[in-house]
Amino acid sequence: MDVIFDLAQNVVDTRYEDLPQEAVEIAKKFIIDSIGVGIAGSSTPGNAETIRMVEEWGGKKESTIFVYGFRVPAPEAAFANSLFIHSPDYDDTDDRTATHANVTALPAALATAEKVGSNGKAFITAVTLGVDLTCRLALASHLFHGWHTTTTVGIFGATAAAGKILGLDRAQMVHALGIAYSQAAGNRQGREDGAATKRLQPAFAAKAGVTSALLAQRGTTGAQNIMQGQWGFFRLYHDQSEKYDPDKWAEMLKNGLGTRFEGVNLAAKPYPCVRCAHAPIDGALELVTKHDIRPEDVGEVTIYTNERVLDTAGRPFVIRTDPEVDAKFSIPYVVAVALTKREVRLEDFKEEAVRNPEIADLAKRVRVVVDPEFAGSRSVVGPIKIATKMKDGKEFSARVEFAKGHLHNPMSEIEIANKFRDCAKQSMKPISEHKIEQLITMLSELEQVHHIGEVVALIT
Repeated sequence: MDVIFDLAQNVVDTRYEDLPQEAVEIAKKFIIDSIGVGIAGSSTPGNAETIRMVEEWGGKKESTIFVYGFRVPAPEAAFANSLFIHSPDYDDTDDRTATHANVTALPAALATAEKVGSNGKAFITAVTLGVDLTCRLALASHLFHGWHTTTTVGIFGATAAAGKILGLDRAQMVHALGIAYSQAAGNRQGREDGAATKRLQPAFAAKAGVTSALLAQRGTTGAQNIMQGQWGFFRLYHDQSEKYDPDKWAEMLKNGLGTRFEGVNLAAKPYPCVRCAHAPIDGALELVTKHDIRPEDVGEVTIYTNERVLDTAGRPFVIRTDPEVDAKFSIPYVVAVALTKREVRLEDFKEEAVRNPEIADLAKRVRVVVDPEFAGSRSVVGPIKIATKMKDGKEFSARVEFAKGHLHNPMSEIEIANKFRDCAKQSMKPISEHKIEQLITMLSELEQVHHIGEVVALIT
């Protein structure tokens, strides 16, 4: 029997009471983090036009779009809110696979929960299970060859989360995941080309997750042997450089299923840019703090890392069609910002800031190279080394083992709350400080919420 039956059974059977307290607390932490980032994402250039299109489509008023406040069919709300969460590139990451987990599962669960009137405990459970499935698939599937893992596996997490809220039984859940498999997609070319589709792809997955669960609830069938079947996910999607081993990957998916929830391994982002740029930022901030470096005195900066980091964000900084995306995926740019401003914030990725000639000039003096020590590593969070050579001949260097936010260098609850407050300041519509504090408190005590609509009302 295909492993998808075990995965579906776990989603169906797991109750809130079955979740370890650590899993609940971590889920709430990242719900706070994700919603805060989503509020900031409401003002990302280009998103307003997309949301107006969704509004023009109309439809049944089931679920609410963050900040804008109007209601649309649940799949469209999941799409819009996922788009907002991913737009600032500030959402959580599983550092083992560079997968963003909540961006698909959370908006799918939220839209469905609002549609049916679920409580906080049901919402926490659905998000926890959706995130767990997303992370497990990312770990087991070996998708490095061109797939955008967040989207490609995130559709299954979104479907599981929505299906849990709807109360699907095992047969329905398997069909829902089979329907989702027919839509599993997402690639890295948008990122390569600096296109806005990079932030749209998880939104497509969140929307498809809700749609798949709703179709299964109404009796639509999907393929059932979707992982280990002749044309299952493992065969079609895995990196061809990896030996095809579906039984091994199935065992990886089931390892600790129902007792270990992979959301506890997520990292929160302290900087709104690609995760592999975080360790270089940490190193740059350490150097400017320790040695009082002034950007005008810097001759050149070298970041020593691995091939994956170099390929993802290590090329010379160039502005193409979307300055924000280009900046967020450029280690030279973010290191130049860190050395100049001694911080890296959301404001640093607005087009006016990205086109700052002083930052651009310093970015030209930042190069990223592969160090033999790190060659072959797949890590996106360190270790890295940074070396600065000053114009007067002095040299300073630092080493970062784990980027800020990693399990071994985590962000505290206070830091997450402050990040939320900072994100809220970037909302497309002003949100009062009182409302922000109400929202933080309510999300911190989410298991006590009787109707998820109470939360949604504070995000508008």
